[in-house]
Amino acid sequence: MTHQAAVNDNQPALPELELADLELPDEVAAALDDPRLENVVGAAMLVATAFRLRDEEALIMMLRRLTNAVEGLSRDEAPARRAACG
Repeated sequence: MTHQAAVNDNQPALPELELADLELPDEVAAALDDPRLENVVGAAMLVATAFRLRDEEALIMMLRRLTNAVEGLSRDEAPARRAACG
């Protein structure tokens, strides 16, 4: 195997994309830029990983983390929802 044929696992598989490149509606792009949403997605990925590994202790811990992340997202959005609904 030549050096050029070696796989670099640290290199991204796809080129870096900017949100502007995706041509998303403004509200979707703003939501994707929200770190609270990133916390929810990250916790959900950890839940799935713990489940696939059949690690019960880690699964319980990650489910708690996911619950907290969703609660934080919901709590912070409540005033905006109230303002929108009147």
